[in-house]
Amino acid sequence: MKKAIRITGKLLLGILVILVGLVIISAVTHNILKPMEKHRYKIGKTIDIDGKHMQAYVTGSGEKTIVLLSGLGTASPMIDFMPLAERLSKNYKVVVLEGFGYGFSDTIKVERSNENIVNEIRTALKKLEISGPYILMPHSISGIYSLYYATKYPDEVEAIIGIDESVPNQTKIHKDPSMSRNLPLLNTFGIIRDFTYLLPGTDDGMNKNNYYSAEQIKIKKMATAWNSVNVSVVNEFNMVNTNTEELYDVKYPENLPVLAILAKDSEYPDKEWLPLHEQLITNPTIQKIETLPGGHYLHWTNADKIAEMVKEYLSTSLK
Repeated sequence: MKKAIRITGKLLLGILVILVGLVIISAVTHNILKPMEKHRYKIGKTIDIDGKHMQAYVTGSGEKTIVLLSGLGTASPMIDFMPLAERLSKNYKVVVLEGFGYGFSDTIKVERSNENIVNEIRTALKKLEISGPYILMPHSISGIYSLYYATKYPDEVEAIIGIDESVPNQTKIHKDPSMSRNLPLLNTFGIIRDFTYLLPGTDDGMNKNNYYSAEQIKIKKMATAWNSVNVSVVNEFNMVNTNTEELYDVKYPENLPVLAILAKDSEYPDKEWLPLHEQLITNPTIQKIETLPGGHYLHWTNADKIAEMVKEYLSTSLK
C-alpha cells in the first residue's frame, strides 16, 4: 500500500512538474513573440501619451473628420475597422484610435473612467494634429465615451454615428458582471495564445463577406493573443457599470446630429435595445435610429451599407 502511495505521489509530482514547465515555456514564448510581432506588423502612427504608446491609423483627406472608436475587448480596432475606414475615406478623413490595451498600443493600469478615456482620445487627436470638431463613430461601449465627450466638450463634437453603440441606461436593466483581477495572468503566461493557436478553425464571423485580407486576419489573431484579458481591458470591463451610471438619464444635446445604426441581431433583447436608444433623443429632426441585418459587429458584414448611410446622413444633417 505504501509503495502504491509513493508511486502515485511521484506520478502526481511528475505531472505537476511537467505542467509548470509547460506554463513557463508558454510564458517565455509569448513574451518573446509579442514584441517581435508588434514590431514586425505595426501599422499606423505611434503617439506618446504620458510616456505610453498609443497607436492610430489615419486615412482619407476630406474636410470632415470621422473618429472610429472600438467596442470593449476588440483585439485590434485598426484591423477591425479597416474595411469601413477604407470606404469612409473616399469622402472623409478617418481616424482609428487603438486605446490602451488594444491592438498595437501599450497596456496601462490607469483607471478606465469616462474622463480618462475621453482625455486620452482628445490628447491623441491633438498629437496627430487633427483639429475638430469631430464626427465620433463609436461601436458598442464607445457609445458611452462618445456621449460623455459630446456633453462635456460640445464644441469638439460635430455629430455621433453609432454602430450598435452602448447607451447608459442599459445597465439599469442588466448590470454587467465583474471580471477577476487575476485574469490578466492568462495573458501574461501566454495561455490565450495557446488556445488561439490550438483552435485555429474557430470562426467568429469576422470575414463572412470577405472584407478582410489574409494578413489582416493573421494580425487580428495575433492581437487576440496579445490583448485578450490584459490588465487594461479587464479594468475597463470592471468600470462599465460605474461609467454608465455616471451618465444615467443623460440625453443627446438638442443641437447634436446623431445617427444610431442598430443591429437587428444584437446581443441585447430587441424589446429593450430600441427603446433604450430612443430615450436619448431630444431632437428627432436631426437624431435618427436605423437598423441593419446582422450581429453586434455590424461593420464586419455591412461596411458598404454603413458607408452609404453615413454619407447620406451627413450630407443632409451637417452644414
